[in-house]
Amino acid sequence: STAWSSTMSAADADYLWSTTTGAGLTLHRIHIDDANGSTSELAIAKLAVAHGVTVWATPWTPPAADKSNNSTIMGTLTNPSAFATYLKGFVATMKSNGVPIYAISAQNEPNANVSYESCVYSDAQMATWVGGTLGPAFAGSGIKIMAPESEDWTGLPGYWNALKADANSMKYLNIIGVHEYGGSPSAYPDIQAAGLEFWETEIYDTGNTTDPGMGSALKIAAMIHAALTVSNVNAWHYWWVYGGTNQDLFTSPGNPTKRLWIMGNYSRYVRPGYYRVGATASPTSGVSVTAFYKAAVDSLIIVAINSNTSATSQAFTLTGVTGNSVTPVVTDGTRSLAAQSVITPTGNAFTYSLPSQSVTTFVVNLATTAINQIQNTSASELKITQRDGAAWVQVPYAEPGQMRVMSLDGRVLESRPVTTGASEIRLGARSQGAYLVEIRQGDHLGSTKFTQL
Repeated sequence: STAWSSTMSAADADYLWSTTTGAGLTLHRIHIDDANGSTSELAIAKLAVAHGVTVWATPWTPPAADKSNNSTIMGTLTNPSAFATYLKGFVATMKSNGVPIYAISAQNEPNANVSYESCVYSDAQMATWVGGTLGPAFAGSGIKIMAPESEDWTGLPGYWNALKADANSMKYLNIIGVHEYGGSPSAYPDIQAAGLEFWETEIYDTGNTTDPGMGSALKIAAMIHAALTVSNVNAWHYWWVYGGTNQDLFTSPGNPTKRLWIMGNYSRYVRPGYYRVGATASPTSGVSVTAFYKAAVDSLIIVAINSNTSATSQAFTLTGVTGNSVTPVVTDGTRSLAAQSVITPTGNAFTYSLPSQSVTTFVVNLATTAINQIQNTSASELKITQRDGAAWVQVPYAEPGQMRVMSLDGRVLESRPVTTGASEIRLGARSQGAYLVEIRQGDHLGSTKFTQL
C-alpha cells in the first residue's frame, strides 16, 4: 500500500513491480479519499498499471456527512446508499484516469478503536452493508467486493460467520480480507468451499521496525509462509511502501529494504495463476519450504526460508514431475534476488546449502525434449517450426491480436502485435532455455512451450 502518498519515482516503481530488476509485486492497495471521490495516489496507481499491476482500493471512512458522529474518526455508517454512490463515483473517476479498479473493500479495520480515519461496523452491520447496499450497487460492474478487512485474525471469525450466514452477502462477496495485527493464522476451508478468494491485506514487522536487513525480513517471510500454509491465502500484502516510518519497504525513496526483496522471492517467480502444491513445510529445524506450480507453463517454483544463523544443507526430491535444471535465486545479508549457478538434479533430487538467514527461490525447469532446436511440448493450436536459423510460430486465426514470449517464471521477454491475416511470426533470438509462447486473438488464447538449445 501507498496510502496517503502522492508521488513515486520511476526507479522505485521498478523496485516494486519489475519482474526483471525488482520484486515483481502484482497487487497494489490504495486509499479512497473521503472528501473528493479520488485518491492522493493517482499518479502512483498509474505507474502500477503501467507495470501490469492489479490495483484495488479500501475506504478508511465514509464522508463525515454519512456517519453517526459527523466525523471521519470512528462512528458508524448511517447513509449506506449515499456512500455506495460515492464509491461508484470513485471507481468511475479512477477508470477515466486510466486506472481500472479490481476490487473495492467494504471498510478498513471495522473492529479497530483508533484516533484516525475510521468507521466501526459490528458483525451484523458488516453483513447488512455488503449484502444490502454495497454489493447491489456494484452488481454487474465486474468490480469484486471484499470484506471485512478486520484488524486481526481474532476479529475475522465473527465477521465471516455473519457474512456467510447472510444470503445476500454471499451473493455479492468475492474476497475475504484480513489484517494480521493480532491472533494467529487459522485454516478456513469454508472460505474456499464457498468459492471465495482469501487475502491477507495488511501487516508490517510490529516488533522490529528499525531493522531494514534480514532480521526483519525473515520475520516477514515467516508471516508469508504461515499465511500460505496454514490459511491457504491467495494473496499477501505488506504495509507500507513508504510512509515516513521505520516499518516501510524503503528506508527512503530509492533505498529498498530486505523486506521488499524477500517478498520478491515469492512474487517475482510465483506469478498469478500458480497453485501451491504439496511440500514438506518444515523439513529441517529452522527451514520452511513452500512450492508452486503452473500447468500452462509447466513450471515449478520452490521457496525455502533458512532462519538459522549458519548455512543449512537441504535435500529436495521432486515427485510427479521431472526436473531438468534448477536455478537458485538468493536473498541474504549481501545479495538481493541474486541468481546462482544452475543445478542439475540427480535422479530427480538435488541438495543445496541454504545460506544463513536467507530466502532462496528455486526455479525448476521441468524436462522437455528438444528436436531440431525447437520442440512443442503441449497440446496446443500453436505450432513452432525451425528454418533459416530461426524459430517461427504459426498464427492460428486471421484476426488481429498479441503475441508474447515469456520465461517459465512468467516474465514477458518479447511482445508484439499480430496483424490481421498474418500466417506466422519470426521469434526473436533466444538464449538456451525453456520458454512459453502465447498468442491471444479475440476470444482465442493459445500457448505452447519450447526449448531453445
